[in-house]
Amino acid sequence: MSTGAADTADASDVRVDPTARTSRLDISEEVVEKMKGAAKLAIVALSIAAQATQNVPYLGAISTALTEFMKIQDEVDQCEDECKAAMGDAEGMNKLIKKFRRKCNESGKGEGLLNESLREAFAELEEIVLECILTLEKCKVESTRKRDRVRLYLKRSELAKSVKECSSKMTKALQQFNTTLQVDQVIILEEIRLTVNELREARSSSAQQLAVSVIPSVWRLRSANPIFYGRESEVEAAVDLIVNKAPARVAILGPGGIGKTSIALAVLYHESVKRLYGDRRCFMSCEATTTADAVVRALVDALGSTLASNVSFESARHSLMQSLAKESGIICLDNFETPLDADKRAVEELLHDISALSSVALLVTSRDKSIPALKWTPPRLEHIKPFSREAALATWDDICDVHDEYAEKLVEAVDCMPLAVTLLARLASIEQSTKLVWDRWETERTDMIRDGDQDDRLYSVAASIELSLFNRVDAAALLGIICMSPTGLRDDRITLLDKGLKDRRESFTSCLTLLKRLSLVYTEALPWNVQIQIIRVLSPIRHHVQQHYVSDELFLKLTDIVMQDPDEWGMFLYVMVPFGWKRPGCRERCIPMVISFPEITSNIEMLSQAIEKARELESRIQSRLHRQLGRALNGVREFDEARSSFSQAIEIDEQLGDRKALFEDWKEWIWTFRYEFYGREDECEHLDEVQNAIQKAWELGRDKSGVWDQSFIKYWYLAEVQHFVNEGRRKLHMPVVHRSGLYSDNDSTDILNFYENGDAHRQLALTSPPPWNLSSILETIETLHKAREETTSRKEPPVSF
Repeated sequence: MSTGAADTADASDVRVDPTARTSRLDISEEVVEKMKGAAKLAIVALSIAAQATQNVPYLGAISTALTEFMKIQDEVDQCEDECKAAMGDAEGMNKLIKKFRRKCNESGKGEGLLNESLREAFAELEEIVLECILTLEKCKVESTRKRDRVRLYLKRSELAKSVKECSSKMTKALQQFNTTLQVDQVIILEEIRLTVNELREARSSSAQQLAVSVIPSVWRLRSANPIFYGRESEVEAAVDLIVNKAPARVAILGPGGIGKTSIALAVLYHESVKRLYGDRRCFMSCEATTTADAVVRALVDALGSTLASNVSFESARHSLMQSLAKESGIICLDNFETPLDADKRAVEELLHDISALSSVALLVTSRDKSIPALKWTPPRLEHIKPFSREAALATWDDICDVHDEYAEKLVEAVDCMPLAVTLLARLASIEQSTKLVWDRWETERTDMIRDGDQDDRLYSVAASIELSLFNRVDAAALLGIICMSPTGLRDDRITLLDKGLKDRRESFTSCLTLLKRLSLVYTEALPWNVQIQIIRVLSPIRHHVQQHYVSDELFLKLTDIVMQDPDEWGMFLYVMVPFGWKRPGCRERCIPMVISFPEITSNIEMLSQAIEKARELESRIQSRLHRQLGRALNGVREFDEARSSFSQAIEIDEQLGDRKALFEDWKEWIWTFRYEFYGREDECEHLDEVQNAIQKAWELGRDKSGVWDQSFIKYWYLAEVQHFVNEGRRKLHMPVVHRSGLYSDNDSTDILNFYENGDAHRQLALTSPPPWNLSSILETIETLHKAREETTSRKEPPVSF
C-alpha cells in the first residue's frame, strides 16, 4: 500500500478489536479481488481500518484509506466532474482527521476524546467511503472493446446520479466533521451526539430506516369548482396527455386569477383520470410553502401520511421518494411559483426527483413561466387565456340572479378574467344592484374586487396581483409605465426606457422578461406589421397597477424622456397627457406637452389653460391650440364656441399668410354646421355663408401655382359639406348651384363607390383643381373601370378545351 509516513500507523498500534465482529464493514474477498488499481488499494486500506480498534492510531488508518480513495479519480472514465466534488470533500475530511489526531496526541487524552459517539460517527464514515468506492469503480472500464465503452457511456446518466448522491453524503459528513473535530475538546464531547445523528441521516438508503410512514391507498383531493365553464379545450388537452402518455408531466401556466386551479381540479376529477388512478389523485396547494423542505412536509401530509419526528429534509425527501416509487398515481402541485421563487435550486431538484418516478404523473400550476426545465410531456399546454364572453356570463348567472347591461359591462371591464368575474358576481348578488357595483367599479377599480375581508389570492384580485409583484420594485415600475396605456406599449420602447431611466438595479429589458415569466404581461404582433410586438396587460391588472404602482415621480421622469424624443414615442403621448392630468402633482407638466402637441388631447380645460400659457409664445402655436380647442368643443356639440375658436385660428393664420393652416381652419369651421344640422339641413340659416366658405376652402387647397395639393379625404370633407348644403337647398325648394360629386344622379340618392371616387380624384387632380362637374367625374370613373377590365382580361390565361 502506497502511503506517506504521516498517514501510516504502525502494525503494533493498529489493533483488531477482539470483542467486536471481525470487521465493521462486510467486505467480501470476492469484492476485493474484483477491484483493480487505486480502488483495490483503497478498499484494502478501508478494510484494515474497519477491523482496527477505534483509538488514536486508528485515525492514521482511516486517513490512509482516504488517501488511497482520492487516487481513484485518476482512473475514472465517466462522470469525472461529479467525481471531483467527492474527492475534494474526501481531501478536506482527511486534513481534519490529521489535525484532530495531532491534537489528540498533544493533549495526552486521546483515548478519552474518542468516546462511543465519535466512534459511531467514524463507523458511519467508513460506510460512506465504501459506498463511494463501489460507485466510482462502476465509472471505470478496463475492457478495450468498443461495445463495453458504449455501454458505459449509455449508463452515464444513471452513474452520474449515483456519484452525485455519494458526493452529497461525503459533503454532509465533511460539514459535520468540520464542526465536530475543530471545536474545543470539552465542547466536542457535548456535541458528538448531534453530529452522529446528522451522519446517520447521510448513510446509504439500504441502512436507513424509513422516515415516512406508509402512504395510504386514498390520497387527499380537494373538491372541484362546481361553477366551471368555457375550459373544455384546456381540460381535454391535459387529460389527453395524462391518460395517453402516462406518466405525464403537465404544466398549467397563466396569470393570477385566470383559473389555473379550477382547471387542474377539473382534470383530476375527469372520468378518464379517475379510471386510470382511482383514489391515488392528490392535490396540494404550495401557497403556504416557501422552501423545498416545506413542500416535502406538505406533500407527505397531502398524501395522508406522517413524518417521523426530528427528520431532516434530505432524509424526509429520500424516504418520500422511496415510498412513492412503489405507488401509481397523480400529484398536482398548485401555485408552484411560491416555493420555486423562494428556494429555487432545492425546489427544482425536488421536482426533478418527483418527475423521475416511473408510475406517478405530475400536474403543476404556476403563474411563473420559467418552471424547471424537466422533460414536460409534449405538446405543452398553451398559456391559459381569459374566459370567452359566453363562459364569463354563464359563470355570472350561476352566482348572481341579476343579469342586465351593467352585468355585461362589468364582465367586459375586467377582460373576462375568471377571478374578477366571480368576485364581482358575488358582490352584485349581495348588493342586488349591478348599477351600484358598476358605479363602485368606476371609482374603486380592483380594490373592490374581493370577497369580504379576506386578503387571499383566491378571494381578492389585488392580493393575487400583489403576490406576483412583491419585492420587485423595478419590474413594478415598468409595469406601471405599460399600464398607463389601455392599448399597451410597443416592445421597442423598452430600449428607450433603459437609456432614459438609469437609476435602477435591474434593466427594463430584464424586467420585461420577468413580467412575461410571471404572466403579468403578454405580447401580440401588430396585424399589419408582425415585426412590431405590443406589450399588453389584462384590465384588472392594469387598473390595480395604475392605482398603486405609478408614482408622480415616475410619471414626471417618463415625461422628460418622452419629450426629449417625441417622434419616437408617437401615440404614447396621447395616453400620457390624460393620465397625468388626473393627478394633481402632474398637471403642471401636462400643459407644456399640450402646447408642443395640441392634437394629443381633447380636454377643453387643458387646452384652455394651454392657450392662456401660450399668449406670449409665437402665433403659430396659438393658432394650433385654438384649432384643437375648436375640435374639442365640436366633439361635445358646443358648436357656437367651436366656431368662435376656429375663427380665432383663422384670424391668426390670415395674419401669418399660412394657406395650409387656413385650409384646415375653414374646413373645420364648415364641418361644425354639418355636425349641428345633419338630417335637418333646412333649419340651418347659414347655408349661403357655408357655401361661400366652401368656395374659399377650394381655393386655399391649391398651391401657389394653382394645383390642388390636398388628399382625397380632405376633398371628401368639402364634398360632403357641399352635399349638406345641397340637401338644405332642396328641402327649401332652392336650386342646387354646385354638385358634390359624391352621387351619380340628380337627386343625390345613388352614392358613388368611395374607392372609385378616390381613384377619380387622383386622376382629375392631375388635370385641374376641384370642384369638378359631375360629368367629368362619371367619365373619369368609367374610363378607369374599362382600363381595369382590360388589364384583368390580359392577365387571365386562355381556356383549354
